[in-house]
Amino acid sequence: MASADAPSATVPRCAVHPESPAGGICGRCGGFFCDACATWVLGAVYCTACAALPEVNYLETFRLKLWGRRDSWAWMLGFWGLVALGLGAVLLFGGDTFAGVLALACAGVGVGCFFRQGWARVGLLAVPAGMVVAGLVREDPALGLPSLFLLGLAYTVHQDPRHRLFFRLPLPDAVLLRLWDRFENNPLARLGLQLGLYGVLVPVFAPLALGLGFVALRRVNPEARPPIGHGGQALAAMGLGLGSLVLWVGLFWPRLSELLHALFAAG
Repeated sequence: MASADAPSATVPRCAVHPESPAGGICGRCGGFFCDACATWVLGAVYCTACAALPEVNYLETFRLKLWGRRDSWAWMLGFWGLVALGLGAVLLFGGDTFAGVLALACAGVGVGCFFRQGWARVGLLAVPAGMVVAGLVREDPALGLPSLFLLGLAYTVHQDPRHRLFFRLPLPDAVLLRLWDRFENNPLARLGLQLGLYGVLVPVFAPLALGLGFVALRRVNPEARPPIGHGGQALAAMGLGLGSLVLWVGLFWPRLSELLHALFAAG
């Protein structure tokens, strides 16, 4: 009897639902889970508990961090909306009704976007498109050409992933991953690269770029969760920092010293 029960006793069971046979092994904790507990996150399967961890589902954590949070576009639209509001009032009181109405329409869209109003997101494209049409109808290049530029800028803002998160709109995982890679993935490498570029003109930034690039390179680990990348940026930061130091110390500094010596000698 015991030998008949032995095979069933060796069948692995789900850690959460012992009555269910295991359907897989969690990629993080190594525990068994059943089909009901299997959770796919970014192409890998985990148990329910591990899938909810921030370091595993890091894209969802990043999305929630920016969900409904104002971005730089929202602040810019709000500011220029207030400017357009004042300009529209001045134009209306000055008797320029058409220009005043256009300015007030732009003001409404800008302030509405700042306060995350759905109609303002529609108006972000509708108002500049209407201004382009008005410029064509009136045969006024002074209105039509700037309106085309404004329409292009409005489309850029409308499609910006960060601005879409502010409006609490869903993003595909591929788009969200690119956004996370830009803002969260090894930011020291990006900062070091920026300082390395500055160091070509301002030598005080060169050693900072070299140090940040070195630290960022040591942090690179593609197998981590979340993965830490941008090793190329870290190497570029170190190269720019070292190159800037060599350039300034070996080439520019002797010539600058000679120039300063000549100036002081002449004085």
